[in-house]
Amino acid sequence: ASLFAGLVVRCGPGMAARVRWRLLPALTALAAAAWTVALGAADGWSRLTAPLASGHEYEPFAAGIDDIGELLRRFAERLGDYPIHVQGHPPGPVVLAWLLDRVGLAGGGWLAAVAIAGWATAMAAALVAVRAVAGEAIARRAAPALAVLPAAVWAGTSLDALFAGLAATGVALAAVAAVRSSRGHALGAGMVLGVALLFSYGVLLMAVVAAAITALAARADRPVGPVRLLVPLAAGVLLPLGLAGMIAGFWWIEGLQATGHAYWSGVSGHRPGAYLTLVGNPAALALATGPAVAAGLATVLTAPHRSARLLPSAVLAAVVVANLSQMSRGEVERIWLPFVPWLALAAPGDRRGWLAAQAGLALLLQAALVSPW
Repeated sequence: ASLFAGLVVRCGPGMAARVRWRLLPALTALAAAAWTVALGAADGWSRLTAPLASGHEYEPFAAGIDDIGELLRRFAERLGDYPIHVQGHPPGPVVLAWLLDRVGLAGGGWLAAVAIAGWATAMAAALVAVRAVAGEAIARRAAPALAVLPAAVWAGTSLDALFAGLAATGVALAAVAAVRSSRGHALGAGMVLGVALLFSYGVLLMAVVAAAITALAARADRPVGPVRLLVPLAAGVLLPLGLAGMIAGFWWIEGLQATGHAYWSGVSGHRPGAYLTLVGNPAALALATGPAVAAGLATVLTAPHRSARLLPSAVLAAVVVANLSQMSRGEVERIWLPFVPWLALAAPGDRRGWLAAQAGLALLLQAALVSPW
């Protein structure tokens, strides 16, 4: 991991400035995946799969399911009987683990590969979105910082990394839809976000971010204005949720209500809300994003051009809402992974000193912390 970090610090800014744009998102995604694997495997390859194999997780639970249809129909009703991570999410992660098991890809290894691929996809999608909204120069500047985020310590391996990839793909499609005035891209963005909502209730905030980007980045002087883009975006979100209810019997609102009840009747009702809201959660997010992001946000949020600050500002507002909602009492180093790539777009990834600080913090976290994910 240290050798890889040194390579990115030495060569990353130059490569990001020179490589053809079409290659840059893919190269950044590959680098982020390699960084995540290198950190996660520091204590042995088994550490990449161990977090997904505990009794609290989706894969061991899914392995014992005989009738997935019955599970979906009674998911909200029987939520209290499920492992803790299953209780905290819609049934999407369980269905994914069950499908992998049924096609011969059982075990934590394949699920870990999916999670890391999701994290890598989030990096690529964030670059595509910021290029569409704010220009290629900002995307090239941020790319090296996205490759060595400290959050990779928790992305390898938690399925929240997959949720980050799904949400980021939806937001990127929404950004492209706004710039191109494309109702097809808006519909696609909504459908991806709708699927993501079947994996994580928290993606709702990223769906709101996508709507805000669509409305603010779209040009009112074009035939397809902001309103005409928001309609297919909303329709796309509702389509997977409606199909899940009508065909599978899982109604998203009922699931959210059941999860809220389980959340407050469990450990979260005993966690110190004021401390976590004011200190713990912001500190965990600061560690996950790193010092370069903090420095970059201080500059970007005061930038004179709205396009440069649009994405980080919108996601920072979503973080504030998530924090005040009290539905994130702790564990945000994992739960807030979908927010991290967008805040990292503000990082000065063209500065080797800041890149070294990012990578150094990640190595310190990996060496010093014991975490169940």
